[in-house]
Parts: sequence; structure tokens; C-alpha cells
Amino acid sequence: MDISSYKRLQQNYSSFEVSGFDNRYLSFEHLQTHLNKNVFPYYSHQSIGRSIQKRPIYEINIGHGNTKILIWSQMHGNESTTTKAILDLLNYCRLNAENAEVMDMLSQCTIKIIPMLNPDGATQYTRLNANSKDLNRDAIDQSQSETQAFFQVFKQFKPDYCFNMHGQRTMYSAGQAEYPATLSFLSPSVNANRSLNTVRKTAMQLILSAFETLQAFIPNQIGRYDDTYNANCFGDHIQSQGIPTVLVEAGHYPGDYNRNKTRQLVFMCLHKMLSLISQNGLSSIDYNKYSEIPMNHKLFFDCIITNALQTYPDAIGLTYSEVLEDDKIVFLPIIKIIDRLDDFFAFRYIDAQHQNILAGSRYQLKVGEQLDKIRVGKEIIDLKFS
Repeated sequence: MDISSYKRLQQNYSSFEVSGFDNRYLSFEHLQTHLNKNVFPYYSHQSIGRSIQKRPIYEINIGHGNTKILIWSQMHGNESTTTKAILDLLNYCRLNAENAEVMDMLSQCTIKIIPMLNPDGATQYTRLNANSKDLNRDAIDQSQSETQAFFQVFKQFKPDYCFNMHGQRTMYSAGQAEYPATLSFLSPSVNANRSLNTVRKTAMQLILSAFETLQAFIPNQIGRYDDTYNANCFGDHIQSQGIPTVLVEAGHYPGDYNRNKTRQLVFMCLHKMLSLISQNGLSSIDYNKYSEIPMNHKLFFDCIITNALQTYPDAIGLTYSEVLEDDKIVFLPIIKIIDRLDDFFAFRYIDAQHQNILAGSRYQLKVGEQLDKIRVGKEIIDLKFS
């Protein structure tokens, strides 16, 4: 598909977007209800194991081709955007089963999807599992039941490609410029020397296919992660075993804290890479261009307040703390730093115009405190996002 086809796909996104998943919070129970009603009746599936708290971990299988692709999401429980994009992909394939492009993809590929590897963490909205372990540091030890279930599937399935789906915080910029990293990628290293072998090159080619397509939608808003080797991470571990592995990180699009715009972009990323594999199109992509994707930098705050009389010339940088309340995520503004922030960016700027900021009844501001509302002169400004 060319760029114009992807633009039409985005314009028609609502025709296959799964409803009821607009909030950042996605519990296991909510996912399971949807799978039972809208996915399991149409696709082969099974439980591959259970989490620490005995929730089932599901796999879903689509396609019947010779090329095997393994996709997993939400190994960090608070990273739900890619899971929602995967649900949209499953719905898209079902609704367009007679479409030539979908038929070709599914005739060439067998795709195994683990939509929620960490159901306990997802339900608690935390990165870690119920043992407070980061599954993405457990590839070698395989000490957790979720990791054990994953690698049993991995060994039995013997994938030709792997897609490792994650979410990233709003702090990341794409390069050292005022562009948020709405999506980020990594072709993981295979060893501490960061050797460039055929496997890494293949992952780079897949990334570049998505990168070049998505530039039409989010120009300059795609970043690349540092490739320092960590054998305990799933991506590094799997790529070092000779399986091309792409890390996809769903980030922030301005104004889209629930990440529904990003969700669409993740869908198109998956669609593009799967299409490229099914059409044997990798050889047409120059892997050398991978290094041209800008590196991620931690340059964004959610809000920067400038020219506050009590801190001038220092600015106030706030980041949102994501908190689960009543099955929704609320975004609480926390003072991260009070310093000169001339080289940093924000999604919201407030100019105090050399007036004091009043927080409740206080003028004193401290790093680490929550700052829901401020008064600047006669104006009351709400800093929360919900």
C-alpha cells in the first residue's frame, strides 16, 4: 500500500476501531470480556499460562502462512496503547477478510499475538507484575510465571520475526528539537559490541518501512532508542538468538493523553511491517538509513511555568503522575524541577508575567509537590488533565 492508501485507512479508522477502549486504563477483566465476545469466536486462541495472581494469559492466532510472526503487548501493565492497536488490527482483519491485501497477508503469514503478557500489572496499572518484577529484565532468569509462559510459546512457535510492543512517557523528544517522540523504535543489539549482523539489519529494514510511511502523518515525531545491550531484556535476548525483533514504543501526540491518535499510528505501523513481510519487500529498503532516525532525548515536560516572581529566573517544570482512580487514569501535575529550562520543551506553557504564583494559600513551591491549581494575579489556572 502507498501513502495515499494509508491516508484513506486513517480517514476510515472509525469503521474498524474497537469501541469502549478510549481510556488509558485497560484491565485484564475488560480485555477478557472483549476477547470472549468479539475475538475468540473468530480466531484460534488458547491460554498459554497464568500470571502470578492466576489470571490467564492468552494467545490469538491469525493467518496460515509459512512465515511466523510473534507479537506481544503490555508486558508492562501500564502500557496499554499498543494492546488497543492490536485489537483494532484483529477487528480490521475480520471485517476485511475478503480484501485482497488482507487475504494475501494472512495466506503468507501465521501471526501469533499475546495481547496482554502482564495481566496483573495491567489491572493494577503498574509497570511491574504482582511480584514487583519487571518482566523485561527477566529474559535470562525466566523466574516469573509470565516469562515462563512466553518463552514456552516462543520455543514451540519458532517465530521468524518478533514485534515487542511498549509505551513510553511524554518526556521523550525525537532528536534535540521541539518534536515529541510520538513513536519510537529500536533494533536491539545482539551483543555488548553492538555488532551489526543480518538479523539486526532486517529489524532495521522493518523499522524503516514504518518510519518512512508514518512521516506523512507525524513528520519529525519518530525517535530511535539507544542500543546499549542488555541481555536481560526480551528484545536483546531474542535478537541475539537470530530472530529479527522490532521494539515499538507508543508515545505522546500533543493533546492526546489518552493516546487514541497514537493508537492509530501504531496500527498503521503494524500493518505496514506485516504487509512488507508478506510481500517479501525487505530487500528494497536500505538499512543504512536507520541511523538517520533521530535519537530520543528526555527534553519534554508536560507543563513549564516561566517568569514566576518567586522562582525567576528559574522556570518550573511539571510532569504528570498517572494515577488510577475509579477505573480511569487521572493525570496529576507534579513539580519535577525548578531550574533554568531554556533547553527544554513542554506541551503547555504558562507565562506568569513576573507575578507570584499562589498555590492554595502558599507562595513557596517545592520539587515533588502536587500542583493542581495556581493563581496568577486574578486568574485561576487548572493544571490537572483528566
